[in-house]
Formats: sequence, structure tokens, C-alpha cells
Amino acid sequence: MKILKEIKAELSSLDKGQKSSLFKICATLSLLYFSYPMIRATSEAIFLEVYKAKSSPLVWVYSVITLSISILIFNKFQTKHSVHKLFASIGFFSLIIFSLCNAMIVSGHKFWAYPLYVWKEVYIVILVHIVLGYMNTILTYETAKIVYGPLGAIASIGSILGGQATVYLTKKMTIVTGLENLIAVSMLGVLIVILGAAFFYEKREYVIQDQNIKHKDDSPLKSIVEVKYYVFGIATLVLLTQFVINLANFKFNLEFEKFVFGEVDKAAYLGNLYSIISIVSFALQIVIIPILFKMVKNSRIHFSVPIIYMVFFLFSLIGGTNGLLPVASMFVLYKGFDYSLFSAAKEMLYFPLDAKQKYGAKYLIDMVVYRFSKGLISFILIFVQSMVFIDSLLAICLILWLLILIPLFKLQRKLIKV
Repeated sequence: MKILKEIKAELSSLDKGQKSSLFKICATLSLLYFSYPMIRATSEAIFLEVYKAKSSPLVWVYSVITLSISILIFNKFQTKHSVHKLFASIGFFSLIIFSLCNAMIVSGHKFWAYPLYVWKEVYIVILVHIVLGYMNTILTYETAKIVYGPLGAIASIGSILGGQATVYLTKKMTIVTGLENLIAVSMLGVLIVILGAAFFYEKREYVIQDQNIKHKDDSPLKSIVEVKYYVFGIATLVLLTQFVINLANFKFNLEFEKFVFGEVDKAAYLGNLYSIISIVSFALQIVIIPILFKMVKNSRIHFSVPIIYMVFFLFSLIGGTNGLLPVASMFVLYKGFDYSLFSAAKEMLYFPLDAKQKYGAKYLIDMVVYRFSKGLISFILIFVQSMVFIDSLLAICLILWLLILIPLFKLQRKLIKV
């Protein structure tokens, strides 16, 4: 009861402007996560039907290259334009890209499944980064520990409903069928993204500012030079976690292809799978995270995640001959934790940094390193796709994940004392 009272008091201390911004952030993330299963499941189903699972690593590499170029452009605009205008601009640009790709696919140009897949990987990273980066600058560390869980839970509701809407629309809607149906569902998701831009928009423009005079003329990326070792530690952590996630993803794709056939059935199965992942995330965010973050140190939470992952990895090996379920279960837990517990704990790592450093670190880590790690492991998987290799590398990455946490938290303690 004491913890619940502390949580209530912390939330009550927010001023009217903060509460209004949090509501907008909440609504925006809900719409983004509601629409994403529609765009993701249909884009992946089309791609996997045309190019098969073994082409996944190649398209992941293209995604990283495209995201890296997008970030270089985005970084130039970040200190000159408000985050709300940037969000709206990227939303409308995505509408154009998705409309073009889907139109070309319907016309029989199947190659456009590549840019369709690539941009669905890029747009969501940038838009979520904008929203969370903005939230990091308006909240204190103590408030953030309380807010991240429930905020993620509300967003997960959107994702759960979006996954179920994807299943219903791809399987039950008969106005259009087959490929045209998938594209109609995808474009509905894109229109919801535009609605999210409308919710997020504020007349009060927020352009990144910093009270630290040393960073007055620096871009967000340049401002992180003085904390480079700490940022490098977080980057290494994220690289290893994404190696783990994407190895599990590829392992799932290989098994998925053996048991589920046809683009419509694949889209429906993936819609259900993403709903289950969102339910796992929701349960952690609404029940566990707010209380856990008040009771347990962030470092202990970080150490617990790879240990839990290792348990489910071993389960996937033991149950590997029993079909898709053991591997799908591992994938669900990995993704569910990645979207909730690990994501919230990782955001706490940014709070020792100042405003510009937070944005710069999140650029480098959440956008560049996050996708670079996916591109690197994807490049490796283009040439080596044996299950023995995947399982061995996954186990090594889990062990390294545990080890990197030791120096990372030593650096954090030094940074907090300065």
C-alpha cells in the first residue's frame, strides 16, 4: 500500500502541461501500436510469400542502410524544427511510400515487397523515438519509473487490438480478397498513423534545448562525446540484445515456414502471435513494472532479463522436436520482454544524461545501433543458416549480455557522482 501511495503522489505532482503532454503521448503510442500489426503482418506476409524466409537477412540489411541514411537526415532537422512537426512530416512521407509500394505490388511488380518491408522497419523506429525522446525530456527519473509501465501497457492495448483487427480483417473481410485484402489492411494502418500525428501535435512547439552551455551549439550526436564510454556501454548492451532477438526471430521464421502456408494464413497467424506478444507486454507493464521499479534497483532488473531468456532458450532446445510451439513460445517471451521490461529498464539508463545527450544517445543507440546490430546479424545469416550455428551464437550472446552489465553499471555510478 505504501508503494501505491507513493506512485499516486508522484503522479499528482505533475503540472497541467505535463499531464496534457502525457495524454497526447499515450494516445499517439496507442495509435502507432494499433496500426503497426496491420502494416507489419501484411508487409511480412507479402514478403515471405514472394521471397521466402531465407531472404529475411538480406532485407534486414537493406532496412539498416535505409534507417542509417534517414537518421543522418533527421539529425539535421531535429535542432531546427519541433518534434511535433517532424512527427507529422514523417507520417505523411510514410503515407506516400506505402501507397506507392502497395500500388506497384498490386500491379504485379513484386520487387516492391522489398521497399515495403524496409520502410515498415524504418518509420516505426523514428516515430516511436520522437515520442519517447520527447517524454524523456519532460519527466524526472522518479516519475519516469512510474509512468513507463502503465504508458507501455496502454500502448500494448492498442497493439493487442491492432493484432486482432489484423486477424479479423485478413480472414473475415470479403469485400476484397487475397493480396488486395492485405494491402487494404496495410493502408488502413497507415491512415491510423496519420491520425496519431494529429493527436501528437501541439501548438506549443518543442525544439531541443539544453541548459548546459557546452552543448548550446552542438547537435544531439555531438553532445555525447564527453560521455562516450557510458553510451558505448549501452550501445554494446543493445547490440547483444538485438542479436539475441533477431536470432530468435530467424529461428522462428524457419520453423514458421515449415508449418504455416499461404499469405493469408501467414498474416492471420502473425496477427495472433503479435497479439499474444502484446498481452505478455501488457501484463508486465500494468502489473509488474510500476511496482518492480519502485522496489528493485534497475541494475538487478537488467541482470534478471538475460537469465530468464536463457531459461526459455533451453526450453526451445528441449522441445525442439515438438513443432512450432516451443520456438514460438521463446519468440513470444523474448519479444514481450523486449517491448516491456527490457525497454523500460533501458530507458532508465539514459536519465544520468542531459537533454541533448539523451536525444543524441537515443539517436545512436535506439536507431543506429539497434538496426545496425540487426543488419550485422542479418548479413551473417545470409551465409550461415544452420540451426546449430543459430543456437550456438544465441547462447554466446546471452552470456556476453550478462557480462557487459558489470562494467556498464560501474560507469553509471561514476557518472551519477560527477
